Amino acid sequence: MEVALAAVRLCSPNLGNTAEACTSLADTLRTAPYEKPVAMTTPNSDPFDLVGTTIAGKYDVDHVVARTALSVVYRATHRVWQRSVAIKAFTAPLLSDDSRQQLLASFVEEGRLLMELSERCASICQARDVSSLTTAGGDWVPYTVLEWLDGECLEIVMRRERAEGLRPRTLAEAVALLNPIAEALAIAHERGVAHRDVKPGNIFVLSDGRDEAPRTKLLDFGVAKVVRGATVVPPGALLSQSFTPSYGAPEQFSAAYGTTGPWTDVFAFALIVVELLAGREALEGEIVGNLAVQSCDPHARPTPRALGAIVGDEVEQVLARALAVSPEDRFLNARDLWDALLAALVAQDGADIQITWDAAEPGADDALAEVEGLVGSDRLSPTSLLASSVPLELNLQREGAAFNHMTEKST
Repeated sequence: MEVALAAVRLCSPNLGNTAEACTSLADTLRTAPYEKPVAMTTPNSDPFDLVGTTIAGKYDVDHVVARTALSVVYRATHRVWQRSVAIKAFTAPLLSDDSRQQLLASFVEEGRLLMELSERCASICQARDVSSLTTAGGDWVPYTVLEWLDGECLEIVMRRERAEGLRPRTLAEAVALLNPIAEALAIAHERGVAHRDVKPGNIFVLSDGRDEAPRTKLLDFGVAKVVRGATVVPPGALLSQSFTPSYGAPEQFSAAYGTTGPWTDVFAFALIVVELLAGREALEGEIVGNLAVQSCDPHARPTPRALGAIVGDEVEQVLARALAVSPEDRFLNARDLWDALLAALVAQDGADIQITWDAAEPGADDALAEVEGLVGSDRLSPTSLLASSVPLELNLQREGAAFNHMTEKST
C-alpha cells in the first residue's frame, strides 16, 4: 500500500493528500489489471476452441500462436489462396444484441482505420478482414485477420539477447532497427491517430539487424483512437484504457496529467530506445504501483545515463525531453522525436554523407534522380535520406564514428 500511495501522490498532483482520496486511488492502482502473456503450456490455451475449425468458410484455423488475457492469436490458412494469415480473436463482455452491434460497428471502423494506415505504410502490419463469430459454446467473439509474419517480437529478441550476454545496441544500431517503427508512428500521428500501447511486444522483428539489414513492423492498432474524439477524463481518475504499465506514460496512469495522444507514444517509444541502449528494462517490476512511481517521478527519469548507458549530451537531452513527466514538455509526435534523435546522432552541419547503391537494382535510375534532387536542394540531411523511398546504404560519418543504415523501398 505504501508504494501505491506514493504512486498516487506522484501521478495525481491535483488529487490532494487526503487519506481517503489517496487510499481509494491507491487501491485502484494496486489492483489494476496488467495484461501478461499466457504460456502455451497452460491448460485451455485455446479458450475459444477454434483450432481445427473453419472461420467464415475460408480460414482454416491451424493452431494457437499466442494468448493474453484479452485475446488469442491463431495461425490459419486461407482456403482459396493457400496463404497463411494471423487471426486475432478478442474476449468480449456479455452484451445485449444492440450493444454487440454497436461494438462491432466500432470494431469495424477501427479495422478500416488500420487498413488505411497499413496501405500507407509497409511498416504497419496489414489488415485483411474484420468480423465476428459465435463459438460452439455460444460465445460472441470479434476478430481481425492480419498478414502472417515470420519472425518474433522485439520483447523476445531483447530477452534472449540479455540471457545470452550480448552487448546492448549502439545508438546507430537502435535507430536502424526502429526507423520503420518511427515512420509508422509518424504516419499515424499525422492522421491524428495514437497507438497508445507501443511496446516491444507490439514491434515484430523480421530481421534483427545483427547479421543483416534490420526489418521491423508495428503491430496492434486495436486500441488506437482518433485523437480528436478523445474523451476528457476528470483529473485524478485512473485511466481505464488498455495499455501496458511497463511502457505507460504518466497520463495513462492518471488523467491529472491530461489526455493521451501521440505524445503518449513518444514516451513509450523513447523507453524502448533507452532499453536497447542500456540492455535492461527502463521501468522495472510487475506491480502497477511501482511502475507508476517510476513513470511519474520528476526527480528520477529513466534516461540512458540513468540506466548506465554511455551517450552524448545531445542524445541524453533528446530522450530526457521525450520522457518528460508532463506531456507539454515532450515532443508532440514521433516525427519530431525522430528528427531530433537523428540530429543528435549525426550533426547535419559538416557531416560526410556517402551514398552507394547497386545500379542493377530495379528502380536504380529513379533512385539516382531522387538523390540528385535531394543533393540539389536544401533538404539533404540524414533525416531526409532515411525518410526517402530510395534503397540506399548510408554512411554518415562524424568524428570517426560511422552510422550505417539500409532503407528499403516500400512496395
